[in-house]
Amino acid sequence: MPQNQPETLYRYKYREMNDANLKIITEGTIRFSSPLEFNDPFDCLPAIDMESIEQMFQRRPELLKRAGDFRGLSPAKRLLHKGKFIANARKAVLSGDWARSVNSSVGLFCLSCDPCHPLMWAHYAKNHTGFTVEFSIGMDAPEEDLMVMIPYPVHYVEDRPVIDWAAKTVDLDKTLLTKSKHWEYEQEERALNPQQGPGIYKYSRKLFLKAVIAGAKMSSDDLTKLREAVARAGSEIGKPIAFYQAQLSDTRYRVFIPGHPDPAINADD
Repeated sequence: MPQNQPETLYRYKYREMNDANLKIITEGTIRFSSPLEFNDPFDCLPAIDMESIEQMFQRRPELLKRAGDFRGLSPAKRLLHKGKFIANARKAVLSGDWARSVNSSVGLFCLSCDPCHPLMWAHYAKNHTGFTVEFSIGMDAPEEDLMVMIPYPVHYVEDRPVIDWAAKTVDLDKTLLTKSKHWEYEQEERALNPQQGPGIYKYSRKLFLKAVIAGAKMSSDDLTKLREAVARAGSEIGKPIAFYQAQLSDTRYRVFIPGHPDPAINADD
């Protein structure tokens, strides 16, 4: 990369071929999902340091005042209810209610660094019959647009991270950006939307939509439909969107993308 040039990230979204998923191309919308919908039951579910719950009012006395004010309790009654507050917090954690409440309000848009992984094509693009969108995310994009798309790397570890219940700030790495090593093949990164939460949001196709890659086993009808959608989108935004079709290697367990400008993924070698 030339010195002083802004960094550009190339990231990929695998999709099953259907009208709803085509909107990422035709309408410029992306879906931020709740972790409650993820296929990994451990995702965004760190372990809790239970001792930190017992210590929360000792370390953060403002929490006791906040809990008491919420219930309209006098300072004296707050102290009497202190044990009950702690017991309720423990119950919420152990039952999973706390995690469900937190995760229901967070939106994540998941991307991959690898457009050629056979398992990703199989799992997220319906057995290689779907498509992959290539995003070109330039760090020189306007901040308002970039904040929708900028991805953060997922860390893959052996054991679930442990979070401190009494901490003043949420550790996003441990709560939203850590997964089991079993999932390491996904090479995942995530755009976060903790303010607005799960939902469908607009992104700038003109800034970020670089290419679309059809699956190696996509039907001829779907291939025509996808190609036409890409052409229309390019016309609407006033710039060409590259179109490729993945292929399966004849000799190796490999997916490659003929014609793609990246030599690491365009050849069967």
